[in-house]
Amino acid sequence: MKPVHPIQIENLNFSYGHIPVLEQANLSIFDKDFVCIVGPNGGGKTTLLKLLLGLLKPQEGTVLVFGEDPEVGRKWMGYLPQYASLDAKFPVTALDVVLMGRLGITRGIGPYRKRDRTAALDMLDRVGMAQLAKRPLAALSGGQRQRVLIARALVSNPKLLLLDEPTSSLDDYVERELYDLLQELNKDMTVVVVTHDISFVSSYVETVVCVNRQVHVHPTSEVDENIIHSMYGEHVHMVRHDQEQQHG
Repeated sequence: MKPVHPIQIENLNFSYGHIPVLEQANLSIFDKDFVCIVGPNGGGKTTLLKLLLGLLKPQEGTVLVFGEDPEVGRKWMGYLPQYASLDAKFPVTALDVVLMGRLGITRGIGPYRKRDRTAALDMLDRVGMAQLAKRPLAALSGGQRQRVLIARALVSNPKLLLLDEPTSSLDDYVERELYDLLQELNKDMTVVVVTHDISFVSSYVETVVCVNRQVHVHPTSEVDENIIHSMYGEHVHMVRHDQEQQHG
């Protein structure tokens, strides 16, 4: 029996009009993998994410999430978009934000149930934010806000966590803290991070997926400055190899 992977892409082609974006892309991401996706702007990363989320459909080839069409499989996915469509000044607390992740799972119209609140508080505790559950979103730091948004993605109990540029506005120390959190979460789920800056990830991930019209998969240990610069441009930073690799 063919194994069911969190992500399975085979012979994928996608174009906008006559402009090819992804060509003959193949990718398998396995259970409990911690994977980094990199590539230049316009290289196809955003299109790949939309295909995984079921927002676009492949013109040729297949995209499966846990063996299902993405529109079905995304119920097992937690997603953190690059720019959360949430105004930081909107008068909501950290708990309110996480509860939004329960919409459409256990409730339709009406108040949240006790189990929704329990689940939200549990997720805030898991990301180290339980003590700030009642703090207004506007009063949180950038790193704290990202943790809350990750808790929102986790409160649906996903098997796959997909994050788009989660550390783009964070300083180095907070970025390291966030990757430590993701490594801990990786013990229970598959984690896929899309980023332009892979200077931190060599101590966390085993696989780098490079997307630039075509998809190339490299063990982190093989990715060096020459590969990154020759294939994907100067703006994608080199993977650091000054720390021993770990994998949750």
